[in-house]
Amino acid sequence: MPFIKENEFELISIFQAENEISLKTKLMITLIPPVIIILIITAYISYLTSYNFLDIALGRTVKLQAMALGHEIELFFARCKQDILFISQDNLDSGKMTKFLLNLKYSGGITYRKFSYISQNDKSHIFLVANEDEIIQLSNDEISEIQPVPFLQYEYLKKLKKGEVWISNLSDVEYPFPSKSNPNQKIKSKVIYFGTRYQDSISSTIGYLLLAVDVKDIRNILSLYNSPISPISGYPRTQELRYSYFFDKDGWILFQSEDINKKDLDISTDLSRTEYTGTLSKPGLPHAFRPGSVFSHFWKMVRDICEGKHDLLKMQSINPDNAGVKDYYLGYVPIRLPAGEIYGGIAYVDRTRLTIAAGYKQLDIMLILSISTILIVSFIIYIIGYFITKPILTLSEAVANIQKNGDSSGINLPHSSYEISLLQNAINTMILTLRRQIEEIKLKDKKIETVTLKEKVELQTEFPSAQLLTDDIPSIVGFGQKIEELKSNILKAANAEADVLIIGETGTGKQLTAEAIHKYSRRKLKQFISINCGELNENLLLDTLFGHIKGAFTEAKTDRKGAFIESDGGTLFLDEIQTASSSVQQALLRAISIRKIKQLGSDKEIDVDVKLIAATNVDLRTLIDQKLFRSDLYFRLKVITIHTPPLREQKENIPVLINYFLNNAKSSVKRDKIGISKGALEKMKQYDWPGNVRELMNTITRAVIMTEGDIIQAEDIKIDIENPFEDNTYENQSETLDNSNSFSETTIFPNFKIKMNWRQQKAYPVILINRTITRNEYQNIVGGNISVRTAGYDLQDLVKKGILKREGSGPSTRYILAEQFDMIEKK
Repeated sequence: MPFIKENEFELISIFQAENEISLKTKLMITLIPPVIIILIITAYISYLTSYNFLDIALGRTVKLQAMALGHEIELFFARCKQDILFISQDNLDSGKMTKFLLNLKYSGGITYRKFSYISQNDKSHIFLVANEDEIIQLSNDEISEIQPVPFLQYEYLKKLKKGEVWISNLSDVEYPFPSKSNPNQKIKSKVIYFGTRYQDSISSTIGYLLLAVDVKDIRNILSLYNSPISPISGYPRTQELRYSYFFDKDGWILFQSEDINKKDLDISTDLSRTEYTGTLSKPGLPHAFRPGSVFSHFWKMVRDICEGKHDLLKMQSINPDNAGVKDYYLGYVPIRLPAGEIYGGIAYVDRTRLTIAAGYKQLDIMLILSISTILIVSFIIYIIGYFITKPILTLSEAVANIQKNGDSSGINLPHSSYEISLLQNAINTMILTLRRQIEEIKLKDKKIETVTLKEKVELQTEFPSAQLLTDDIPSIVGFGQKIEELKSNILKAANAEADVLIIGETGTGKQLTAEAIHKYSRRKLKQFISINCGELNENLLLDTLFGHIKGAFTEAKTDRKGAFIESDGGTLFLDEIQTASSSVQQALLRAISIRKIKQLGSDKEIDVDVKLIAATNVDLRTLIDQKLFRSDLYFRLKVITIHTPPLREQKENIPVLINYFLNNAKSSVKRDKIGISKGALEKMKQYDWPGNVRELMNTITRAVIMTEGDIIQAEDIKIDIENPFEDNTYENQSETLDNSNSFSETTIFPNFKIKMNWRQQKAYPVILINRTITRNEYQNIVGGNISVRTAGYDLQDLVKKGILKREGSGPSTRYILAEQFDMIEKK
């Protein structure tokens, strides 16, 4: 009996793969998922419970931290009040005031920035200012230099009764601090004033005392409580982001905690405003920040503070950190002055990752339990299934050997059960039926493919509709990013008076580009002169460019204007500029630089107004390195540079150009009914066109002239490529593309093999994972700098074998895994 070929068993293999679920597998599918689901539900409930309690504990910790901070700052304010009331009981002079500041400093008390007495009766004011270990008294002239003027505080101080203390808002103060090395030295500080009424018991002098505390001291309290050496830290803290900030009753964030080791760092609000947008800076406080009204939780916090309430909020960050922490806790408390009124509030932010770490730990435990359960259940099922499925497995192996050995003689195995006998007979019948049907399908496919490729194609369906093809520059045919960029550059160059350098391969339309620049420029009514430098020798090119006067040389019988003069007011196009000799280059450089020329045989300089466009199909920088082209001329020419794209980089335009050239050729040879077949179109789309658009135009023109029928077939397209549509044996085509393109059997599913070359074998696993692939992706996967054409052939081969389906056309073409393979792989 004849042998069955590999392809004849594709449908058999698909049938086997769809039904290849053993009894052991079914038992596993039935038992293992419920067990895993129960484990997952149990673990999830456990996680929710522990997460909830952990969340409560973390919230209480944040709230406790905020309350401790608020209490410490209230104590600080109370100490400041006690200090000023204590010193106000004494009969003061500058000496006692200085001694008071020094005693506080060396006894571990609060270090005040300024201590002043403001007289109500005369100008016997005393102003002491401190900086590090030095305390000086300011003269009246120096007092007047303090900004803002300290006497403005009088409006608040005069309302005080004896024993009352006034506390100012935070303000930015500048005061003189002269020294021997710098008598004009001034110091800036951000301070809070504490003021009280003062009366000397001896002289009955009435005035006011002011103590200024540096806000950095309050900020450092926030920093201390947010550091590893916090007074309320009972355990080592992890490095999560935590910070606190102070805000007033109007919602202005005034300062934030910083690194405890940087106590002299200026106050800022950089970190505290990362979650907000709003207003930065207020008069006198450039660092202050006020969030916008859209942040309702912030303004709820401000309202609560004004009402003397404290609370805890769980927030969602708009800027999650690198660890993925999105939820965080915000605790806040009001700051009450010793008299009981609200001064402002403290907010404490904790971005702990403890809940995330707990979740990961829970997942670890869940994973260990799941793996252990699967192993135990699988072992039990394996033992049971082995004894039940052994006869069926023997029959399955026999079926698999049919494809492996290519023998269609059927299955003939000894068996011990009636059911196995029925299966064996049914499989033998199916093999014969499938073989006959596969042969019929192959014959039909060949006929359909042959007919389809010879049918006339409607080229208009291969590219966007007419309204999408812009006609702003009709001579530039095509669409897409590269063409639109070229048209845009043409119009920009046309509107500018600068010289232009066009770079592009042969046949990419450099002449058309130059003509379009002239056509859309202000010079369009003047001459457009085109000269190919490569067609003329040095002397003839110089004469052509600059002209001569009669008698300049023996043959000069008459005057000749030259291209520069003839194109005066218009455009001069020099193609193949790289072929110009050094003498021509030097002459061109002078003409471009000064816009004047001398005709041969004449000493008279002639002004010329010419827009110069040069073109080249080589890299001029390489010629510069080889000393074959002047660098100064190059930089003169490349004021505006335009690149004309090669056709292989814009293959989506091949149908557009074919349609354009076909219509032109039909008109030229009077063959209005001639069209092009699908096979011919696909052949041209696969070709790289080294001669670019010019080669395509010549190919279409030649085909229109030489084709005898009304449809141009693939064999009528005479290009340097093996036509994949002239031979239905795809393996033979591929072998002409790559001498390493040998095919070998590849198992793509159990008991199902297919022939693939090495590139397809390398890419196939990625296709199975992604379910889709493009030509570029295929080239990147395979590597080795394979050509576009080879990649296209490989993918089309997989389409022919039913593994892939092609969707789309042009650069948007994708290859999708066929449905039957997609379903089998998912199962």
